[in-house]
Amino acid sequence: MKKIFLSILTALLCTVSFAQNPDAVFKLLRQEWTVNADGTSDYHYRHEVQILRNRALVAYADKGETFVVYNPDFEEVTVNEVYTLQKDGTRVEMPQNAFIYQLPSECADCGRFNHMRELAMVHTGMEIGCTVVVDYTVHRRYNVLNQTMTLVRECPIERLEINVRVPADQELGVTLSNPEYLSFHPTVEQTATSYSLHAVNVPQNYVDSYLPAPQTIYPTLHFYNSVPEYLPAFDNRGLPAAEDAAMQQLNSNDPRDNAVTLRDFVVDNIHLNDISPEHLGYTHATAAEVWQTGCGTATDKAVLLAALLNHVGYTARVIGDACDEVGIMVDTLEYRLGVRAKTPIALNGEARDEVKAVTDKRTVDAVLDTLGDGFFRMVLPAVQGSPTLRASRLALTRVAPLQGTACDIQSDVTYLLPKGVKLLGGSIDRSLSHEGIGQVKVSVKQSGNKLRVVRSLKLEPTIVEAKDYANYRALLVMWQGVEPLLFRAK
Repeated sequence: MKKIFLSILTALLCTVSFAQNPDAVFKLLRQEWTVNADGTSDYHYRHEVQILRNRALVAYADKGETFVVYNPDFEEVTVNEVYTLQKDGTRVEMPQNAFIYQLPSECADCGRFNHMRELAMVHTGMEIGCTVVVDYTVHRRYNVLNQTMTLVRECPIERLEINVRVPADQELGVTLSNPEYLSFHPTVEQTATSYSLHAVNVPQNYVDSYLPAPQTIYPTLHFYNSVPEYLPAFDNRGLPAAEDAAMQQLNSNDPRDNAVTLRDFVVDNIHLNDISPEHLGYTHATAAEVWQTGCGTATDKAVLLAALLNHVGYTARVIGDACDEVGIMVDTLEYRLGVRAKTPIALNGEARDEVKAVTDKRTVDAVLDTLGDGFFRMVLPAVQGSPTLRASRLALTRVAPLQGTACDIQSDVTYLLPKGVKLLGGSIDRSLSHEGIGQVKVSVKQSGNKLRVVRSLKLEPTIVEAKDYANYRALLVMWQGVEPLLFRAK
């Protein structure tokens, strides 16, 4: 057996902050995948979680119950042991009536998934300081592995163990973010290949808003023994209605804008059933099935979007470790589109922060709101490409990374004012620059009935580290701070 240990030091996770008072702690979290020689596979899960605060049971109730989703068509769940170890050492076994079989909530809105089942285990003997032990195995009648997981959870992990075992003649692709922290110690035997990842004292994930995608800020493991093929799903039979509706969405000369519009069309019209792909045997529906049923997994939605994009002239394919994105070719470059939400389009590969420069120069009539007593207000319209994130919604300080927006905007607009209206406070001339983050310049000047507003904003990072957050927010404050302008009649 060839055995490869992926050892991770605490430094691997040093950028993830601990909560001051975690609600619970995993004393042990173990996940194991085994591919058997007969073409089946087994997934073994065990956790030992200690309850530290009442919130773990009341506010979220995520530790008082354990849920196991499975597909009865080719998955069989065996509960090995479930019990609660109370503070005084008393072991409380879970009674049979605490095992509840039900339809997963994410499957309720789609008939294609009504055969799915969820085993809910309602834990008994709960108290502050107790430890809940859950151990179960899922036997699967297929041998495909394709897993992506972040190595942090909602509470700290004292001991994390991830083990994967495949037959000796089977290749397993493994990637892990922050690889500089890894050390490999292979030993060779005869029958199988085993991969182990062990870590200690793993901090919990961030509890904050406006976070980047988990795989960009947390250590992430991806392993697979095969890559699904999605070309057969691009069969467009049964898709005319969707194709006609898609064509009506295209209203831009920029192919990237049209691609985003089609992606938004799919996000808005297809309900997302966020079932993990292993419960479907890493299979997927055709594009026509997804459209006709109005629902699908993230992969199903990616298949539909790729089919529609190909229909209107793009070269599109399903991409991403989780097969939940679509890649399109534009001017020899591949861009990626997520299908779970209306996230910005980005370049695939290394140059993901490419920014399209936006220039806006024009003369328009001013639109003023009457406030009374001779006062008026004008709200400057948003410039194309401006960050949608509002500085007013951001806290003054932050310990987690922020999902920002890279941009390069030049705006020079002259507004024609009604006669006798004057800008309160006089001219505005401000600028601010932070190296490696960006710069902003704002100029507002009135001459007669003309108000010239010149603004420029350049933001470099799409993911803003905590150390740069205050400076990034200051740039947004200056850029957005002149949007409401006050006037008074002479």
